[in-house]
Amino acid sequence: MSINTLNESELHRVLKSLYKENNEGCELEAEYGPYIVDIKTADGNVIEVQTQNLGHLKEKIGYFTGKRKKITVVWPIVKDKRIETRLLDGSIKLTKSPKHQSIYTSFRELTALAPFLLSSYFYLDAVELSVIEERRQTEGKVQSQNGRRRFRRDWLKTGKRVQEIGAVTSFHGKRSWKALLPKGLDGEFYRGSFCKALKDAGVKLTANDAALMLWVYAKMGLMERRKEGRMYVYKLK
Repeated sequence: MSINTLNESELHRVLKSLYKENNEGCELEAEYGPYIVDIKTADGNVIEVQTQNLGHLKEKIGYFTGKRKKITVVWPIVKDKRIETRLLDGSIKLTKSPKHQSIYTSFRELTALAPFLLSSYFYLDAVELSVIEERRQTEGKVQSQNGRRRFRRDWLKTGKRVQEIGAVTSFHGKRSWKALLPKGLDGEFYRGSFCKALKDAGVKLTANDAALMLWVYAKMGLMERRKEGRMYVYKLK
């Protein structure tokens, strides 16, 4: 067994299996150049499933796009989440998380990949999912096992199960990214008017999420951005 498959999450396994089925003759956990890739296709391209922190793929993406090899990043977006907590008495408590992700609320993940998003060799598949997050109640309040949790809680995450695979939105090239933008962005505009245009289109974003989205589009070269006093002014290219 490859070291990369140790402690592999079910979410990662399910998505990798899905893409394996659609790529006849591919290799799993293949050595390719200086890297081990999730899937090496029969025609020598790469598929990487990344369930968290897309920035970890920055060097790998740079390597393969530099070698003119197509690399597809499979990125799960948890649209709906239920929480299954195993209590100390052995019973199970089920709750529904109020948090709902979308491609719009997840642009923070894309900031590190902005230089590659318009590369002719880069593809991004955003896969909507419904998942069940597994937790285990603890006797006292503890820090998370990876130390990332800010406050102590009386539970630990133990896993994640895929309940349903939903829509897959593929991004490749300018047209696909521009399709996310609301209509009516004529001339110069500010973040506030961008948020309003999104809201009119049925997309609600916080000011911070909107700023991240605009920053990524500017870094991609799809928008111009200039400072005007304490604010930024944007214009579509």
